[in-house]
Amino acid sequence: MLKPLYTLLLGCMFMLPITTNAMNIKDYHKDVMISENSQADCTTCHGDLKRKSIPDAAVCANCHGSPQDVAKLTKRPEGAGHSVEPNPHDSLHYGTDLPCTYCHQEHKESKVYCNQCHEFTYPKMKR
Repeated sequence: MLKPLYTLLLGCMFMLPITTNAMNIKDYHKDVMISENSQADCTTCHGDLKRKSIPDAAVCANCHGSPQDVAKLTKRPEGAGHSVEPNPHDSLHYGTDLPCTYCHQEHKESKVYCNQCHEFTYPKMKR
């Protein structure tokens, strides 16, 4: 008796529209990605591609500026020496060419890509 009820409830859950509660969207992006009827507009970042595709860095640049602009915003203070961690947006290895999505994840916890080899904390990173 309970199995058909669970099946019905589960089926109804999949028919509900995607809302901010069902889709993990960072708070600071909700105003851009959520429509007036509380549905997520996946095309804002993913365009017409399927939803599980990784957005192109040019899409991030539409709102956040070019990789060079972002690197200027996170530049190390002059004369800081090694007391300040390196600029994550202007890597010694990749310059400004590393795609945003290597660190910044919208639907799951973001991570510091450089920490595969290094141990940086970047305390102001929005995770």
